[in-house]
Amino acid sequence: MTASSRSSRPPTPHRPDPRGTGLAPLMARVQDGDHDAFRDLYDHSVAVVHATALRTTRSPEHAAEVVQEVYVHAWQRARDFDLERGPVLGWLVMLTHRRAVDRVRTETSARLRDQRDFHRSDTSTPDVADLGVARHEASRLRIAVRGLSEKQRTAVTLTYLQGYTVREAAGILGIPEGTVKTRTRDGVAALRDHLGAQAA
Repeated sequence: MTASSRSSRPPTPHRPDPRGTGLAPLMARVQDGDHDAFRDLYDHSVAVVHATALRTTRSPEHAAEVVQEVYVHAWQRARDFDLERGPVLGWLVMLTHRRAVDRVRTETSARLRDQRDFHRSDTSTPDVADLGVARHEASRLRIAVRGLSEKQRTAVTLTYLQGYTVREAAGILGIPEGTVKTRTRDGVAALRDHLGAQAA
């Protein structure tokens, strides 16, 4: 069974593992090209991956497509995973978040383009200055987030951008809640310092 056909299955795993327990040995086998291990990895993690995609895209259709893309990537680029940088489920969630955000941006751009085309003959025009400010602020925030350490970026992404509770984020990452709180607090403080310095 190929990664593509496997990842296109509905997100209803037989043996869900929301905390990601036991995924590291499976991932090691996946890195060696083990199809059975990939099937088990999918079954254990797809519930969390699908929930993350749906939470970001707000669209069952787009979420399903993101899930498929994530598992195709996970199979094809399994050797990119490094357990020392974080747990398997955390890696899959980060991949999902990035893919989902890209999908939302693409859809938003297409929708805005259609709206501009539709209203092109309208006498009213959007405030270009306001649009420019919004894009600038979004760009500043993306740059600031990229400047965080990977651990801080993951914690901030899960708790602030994805909307997971501290307890849920701790379960996904396989670390204590206190550690999530610390990384999130430090990450937010670093973002404030960075954005404040740019505004000064």
